[in-house]
Parts: sequence; C-alpha cells; structure tokens
Amino acid sequence: MAHGVLIYEHSQASLVLESLRPDNTSDIHMELRGSCLIIRVTAQSLRTLIATCDDLLVNLQVATEALADV
Repeated sequence: MAHGVLIYEHSQASLVLESLRPDNTSDIHMELRGSCLIIRVTAQSLRTLIATCDDLLVNLQVATEALADV
C-alpha cells in the first residue's frame, strides 16, 4: 500500500476543492484548512499513487487557471 499527501495553498481553496470533488474516489480524501487544500491519496502500488497524484496536479492546474479567468 502507498500513501501520499498533496498540500495546495490558494486564496480560493474552497472553490478549487469543489471543482475537484467529482474526482474524489474512496482512495482520495480532500479537506480544507484555511487557504490550504489537503489531498490524501492511497493506492495499491507506488505506480498507481504517482499516476493518481499526476492526474490530481493536472486538475489542480486547470481549476486554478479557470479561477484566474473569473
């Protein structure tokens, strides 16, 4: 089993969380702490963990860019 934590600070972290919520699976848990979005990921293998974190980082970038356009 592999575990990872991503911490992303953004002034509109709650909106970023809402935009990523559809991606939440039973292996991805997201929470807010102030302006930080904390994402905890569990996977059966390191390869799967890396792929999941990579997908989440791309989605974070898209969400952040979309918020910049608002």
